[in-house]
Amino acid sequence: MSCKARMREGSIAKRKALSNKRREEAALLATKKLLEKLVGFSHVLSFASKPEEINLWPLNQILAKEGRLLLPRLTSEGLLVPYSVKDLEKELLLHPKWKVFEPNPELSTPFPLDHISAVLVPGVGFDDKKGRIGFGKGFYDRFLAHLSCPFFGVGFKEQLLASPIPSEAHDIFLTELFLF
Repeated sequence: MSCKARMREGSIAKRKALSNKRREEAALLATKKLLEKLVGFSHVLSFASKPEEINLWPLNQILAKEGRLLLPRLTSEGLLVPYSVKDLEKELLLHPKWKVFEPNPELSTPFPLDHISAVLVPGVGFDDKKGRIGFGKGFYDRFLAHLSCPFFGVGFKEQLLASPIPSEAHDIFLTELFLF
């Protein structure tokens, strides 16, 4: 097993072990702090949290009401495409394979990459050098390589790894970490 694979497994286990109370505290703090950080960013690409991830639904609801929310949709070619989302209740579908909510292309509008002003990036683990480790498919690294805006890693403070994540040529580093 590779070093990254071991780090990924350890971080997934830590995240899975978090209590509901801890998760709720982190979600409240994330909403408050990220709203403060995102003042002035006109179009924010967030993510639709899976149950084991930090809950960004409250933040996403506010961004949607303000007309600033973008969410990614995964194409069959493995590419992330941003969509403008105005209504989380009506415009999302559950991806059948990855079990994550994403924009319904019939109800949401694709959004140009060069108009994204900030990206909230999920991860399995993060390090002090602003590296991130995901599930190893490279969806976010390939996507972020085409953008020139800030990338904010978002997760639980328990996801901060003690050792640096080994980086590869295709890895994209984050601008800043927000771990709650």
